[in-house]
Amino acid sequence: MTDEQTYYYRRAEAELEQAQRACDPRAVRAHYQLAEAYLGRVAAPTQDASEGRTQ
Repeated sequence: MTDEQTYYYRRAEAELEQAQRACDPRAVRAHYQLAEAYLGRVAAPTQDASEGRTQ
């Protein structure tokens, strides 16, 4: 896992924690959507800028 993927994974975890603490259903939904977006970035292949390859 790259440093960037690790960052996104940690952000997703933080958003999930926030979702569990939120009282407003709209806030819960927003935090889950953000977590999903961050996890999508973890799962997406990264582009190696120097060689033009995906990892």
